[in-house]
Amino acid sequence: MRVACAPGKVILSGEHAVVYGAPALALAVDRHMRVYFEPDRLPRLSWHAQERTHVLGLDKFAALRRRLDSHFESYLRGELSITQILKKPAELAFYAVDMARMISGLESIPRGSVRIDSDIPIGAGMGSSAALIAALLKLFGHIDDLDQLIKQVHHCERLQHGRGSLIDAATVCSGGLVRLRDGQISRLQLGERGLGNGWYWVFTGTPAASTGACVERVRRGFATSSIWSEFADLTAEIELALCAGGSVTAQVRENHRLLTRIGVVPAPLLRFAEQVEQQGGAAKVSGAGSVSGDNGGLMLVWLPEGSPGELEMPGDWHWGQLKEDPDGVRLLDDQG
Repeated sequence: MRVACAPGKVILSGEHAVVYGAPALALAVDRHMRVYFEPDRLPRLSWHAQERTHVLGLDKFAALRRRLDSHFESYLRGELSITQILKKPAELAFYAVDMARMISGLESIPRGSVRIDSDIPIGAGMGSSAALIAALLKLFGHIDDLDQLIKQVHHCERLQHGRGSLIDAATVCSGGLVRLRDGQISRLQLGERGLGNGWYWVFTGTPAASTGACVERVRRGFATSSIWSEFADLTAEIELALCAGGSVTAQVRENHRLLTRIGVVPAPLLRFAEQVEQQGGAAKVSGAGSVSGDNGGLMLVWLPEGSPGELEMPGDWHWGQLKEDPDGVRLLDDQG
């Protein structure tokens, strides 16, 4: 059995703005997607996920890849919505496996079965799709160059997120603190104490609107707005403070207000952020948020005293301490 592991990520600043050339900061975190491959003799690849098994014959992979590439071209022409490209999530996994084969110059896909074990919340803005793709490319391909790996993760991920940025791909592949601006990726170092205590993630439930749908809605309303320069200035301030070990309370609060202006912060998240600020902290959406419904995916929370569990929140929300994963996607020697 072979195993690949990729971390999740949180966006510290710059979600949505990165699509318009502003910088974004993201941190790889110690929530992980593990992908296991076990070979067998049957001429197919089985995908076991969420108590369902999807099977694709080895002779069908190339046709699937061509069909999905064609659907993406139709999406770019405005003939399909982003949600019409994939018929089921397993298609994204099979597509990534065939891309790994092509990039690595392999003649065929290994026969066997694949299963996943993940503690990254799905649809939470923690990069679960990018982590899955990165682990599959690492497991089934021979891509040693980091920039090439990031590029291919982003290429596969476009089928689900449309015109998304490189931020998810760059962070889950690189690990640690990552800055992305105008397509240029930089690995940064946190201050001496690292992120420090008092940082949390809060999962507010899977958004009713997909990342792709949120990106498209924001594009329609703000594509030519000057708000992106405000995001850019704020992200630069947060980067300087994090790398110097300073406070970012005021900047995170302002980031929350900018995200509220572009319409991706549902009402329950607004109320929760108010509670956090009343306790001397700051909170913001980390990810695409949502343009409909009450769930907004992930929130980034800074609370110098106490924890999110001491505040009022819906019973189905859950949270955890934010910790850095410095390593990025990797192959594991065993199943640990």
